[in-house]
Amino acid sequence: MEFPLHLLVLAGGESSRTGGAGPKSLLGLCGKPLLEHVIEASSPISFESQSLVVGAKHGDEIAAWLTTSGKEGWNTVVQPKALGTGDAVRCALDILPDEGRLLILYGDMPLLTAETLGFVAEQKSNVLLTAVVDDPTGYGRIIRDEEGSMTGIVEQADTDEISQGVPEVNAGVYLLSIQDLRKAIASLTNENAQGEFYLTDAATAVLDESDGVTVVLEDGDDEVRGVNTMAELARASRIAADRNLLFHMEKGVIFEDPGSTFIECGVDIGAGTRVLPFTVIRTGVELGCDCVVGPFAHLRPGTRLDDAAEVGNFVESKNALLGAGAKAKHLSYLGDCVVGSGANIGCGTITANFDGKEKHQTVIGDRASIGSGTVLVAPVKVGAKARTGAGAIVTRGCDVPDGETVVGVPAKPISPSQS
Repeated sequence: MEFPLHLLVLAGGESSRTGGAGPKSLLGLCGKPLLEHVIEASSPISFESQSLVVGAKHGDEIAAWLTTSGKEGWNTVVQPKALGTGDAVRCALDILPDEGRLLILYGDMPLLTAETLGFVAEQKSNVLLTAVVDDPTGYGRIIRDEEGSMTGIVEQADTDEISQGVPEVNAGVYLLSIQDLRKAIASLTNENAQGEFYLTDAATAVLDESDGVTVVLEDGDDEVRGVNTMAELARASRIAADRNLLFHMEKGVIFEDPGSTFIECGVDIGAGTRVLPFTVIRTGVELGCDCVVGPFAHLRPGTRLDDAAEVGNFVESKNALLGAGAKAKHLSYLGDCVVGSGANIGCGTITANFDGKEKHQTVIGDRASIGSGTVLVAPVKVGAKARTGAGAIVTRGCDVPDGETVVGVPAKPISPSQS
């Protein structure tokens, strides 16, 4: 008989090792919270229910994030006191059915892949995911007998000289029968170095009594890496960014110096686009084919470049659309604007989008030419083939008609005698 599959994500820690930076599971990694990475990796799997264990300290913040980010269908359970992962699961069992299979994940493991979780979820037995790593410090060690069968898991705080050197570790991913898990959780004790109720003890008991299996990642250093400190967050972020770079390179994107380039998740880049050194591209940016970006460019959310557009040295953009072949090559800020195809944005141009209360849009027409040092005070429009002189200040509402040239402070049309 095929039992339905349920998902449980544990995010109930107090985040004590992150220096007061807020809920650990909501710390950003490559443009998305840690928890969102975990949720996305599990999203291709079909679940009967999805539950999240949160702690009393940060539970409201995490629950609010689920709502604001559109994560529908999630049940949240509060673990009143941080008594260990086994106790966290005990809290969640109150809202889970009596039967079925439960995939258990941790909310601070953002590098798990959908492929690995999908493989685990396909198994018909009770499953523990393990990994062979170069440095097992901090992980629970997998203890096996001479025949290779797992005999237990020793947490870091309980290791001795022999178990400390074991390279196979508990990856923190479990697929367990809910019925079997209930029995094992009921029998848990906290007689260990940390005085906590370990989920690993319950999982080991379930596997022993049901002839469960282990799925081993032979090269699992990156994928099973958890985040407990800000230093670990930085390392995980670099790994995720490198994955993003590889993904885009396989689709024909050219990175002149990948090591100095940072691409967040959720970025779309067309083939043939060149990204130059020290460029940062944030989540939600879309770049067409054959664009050039950088060096030292910062493309923020809402930026879109059509084919062959160029954004160069020390240009920052936000909610900006650059049409095909448009160029902004030097030292400019393009915020809340639409730049027409073939337009040229001179060095030092600023779209002054904020009036102190609200943001406003600037529209620059096709093949317009914006002179160096121009300030466009939004809301304002510069027409097709129009021009501004160097240092011009185009004030709000003083639109520049198609083909007209304006100069000065405030910018005014050139008179016939000046042309």
